[in-house]
Amino acid sequence: MPFRRKNNNASAGVDLSSVINKGSSKIKKKIRDIKRLLKRDNLPSDLVIANERALKTLEGELENVEENKKVRKLISRYHKVRFFERKKAARHYKHELQVLKELKQKAEECKDTEEKEKIEEEIKKQEKMVHGKAVNFAYTLNFPETEKYVSLYRQNNPEDVEKMTYKEKKGLKKTEDTREKYKAEFSSQLKSNSLQVSLEEGLRHNGGGKRVYRKKRDGKDNYNNREERKEGKKNTDKEEEDDFFE
Repeated sequence: MPFRRKNNNASAGVDLSSVINKGSSKIKKKIRDIKRLLKRDNLPSDLVIANERALKTLEGELENVEENKKVRKLISRYHKVRFFERKKAARHYKHELQVLKELKQKAEECKDTEEKEKIEEEIKKQEKMVHGKAVNFAYTLNFPETEKYVSLYRQNNPEDVEKMTYKEKKGLKKTEDTREKYKAEFSSQLKSNSLQVSLEEGLRHNGGGKRVYRKKRDGKDNYNNREERKEGKKNTDKEEEDDFFE
């Protein structure tokens, strides 16, 4: 009986158990192995199909891993400014909410018609104030973790702006546009009650200073992979050395 050589590479091409949830380096190596295997001219069609499917799966997995690494890096870099801005925004929101509550109570207790009308006008103005502070708080809670955080409260000195180059002014304009774009988006989501992290949830977590973990669109969070966390933790300490408002 003739000896038949076992094709280990072909069988390994579809065995993904050793690389899924094991970090990007192992996934990249497996992708390279499968691509080399698929270059063979004599590969049976069933193995071609199986390995192409495996390759597609791995490429999708790698994309998720890389996105999670990016998120971890950005969270580490901006966690201080986000934390303090979230605390500040929550404080302002709660204060204006309390003022509104007191005005409404005052209006209920007021017996004078003319005076009550004045209070109701104040209530309308205060409701706009509350919405503005609510938008700011929603901004600190919901700004995308996959992007560089744009500070909500940072103000540029007019004299410093005057000294900026054209390129620097263009960058500043882009930053301001990004801030206003997200404020408008969160304002709309507030009205439709569709914020990913609600103000109520933000207030619950804010007291303890804990970051609110957001679910990804596929229902999984960004921190459910032990190997990914281990792989990404190496850069955490270096990232914390970045400037506070960079």
